[in-house]
Amino acid sequence: MVSSERITANSRHSASVHVRIGAELGQLVLVRAIAETAALLADFTLDEVADIRMALDEAATCLILAAAPDSRIRCDFTADAFRMRITVRGVCAEPNPIDESGFGWNVLHTITDHLAVEHDPYDAVRGGWPVIVTFSRLRRLRR
Repeated sequence: MVSSERITANSRHSASVHVRIGAELGQLVLVRAIAETAALLADFTLDEVADIRMALDEAATCLILAAAPDSRIRCDFTADAFRMRITVRGVCAEPNPIDESGFGWNVLHTITDHLAVEHDPYDAVRGGWPVIVTFSRLRRLRR
């Protein structure tokens, strides 16, 4: 089996966790704990776990601070043998809640291997602008 075949085969064996929380800063401790536990169970190093937790904290905080009233934040965690992917979704009271030129965003770029933000049009039913932040952290090779 060549390397690319092994990566594809191992990537099919992933574990996923999904959680919805009220868009409140007090709920951050819960999503941090879930991210940390999922990363540790997926055998990421302590430095990788710290990066994942910090990136999640930044993304979730941005969406919580801009959240539409009485909305929720959804976090999806997926880990396989090579990476952890986290998606944070929320409905925001403003169309562009993330300052992509700010310090926090630069930190996110530094500690993640992939980072993307999607801004959807205003959703009258949900009372705001749906925003999705997705990032991933690759597992580093150990020597």
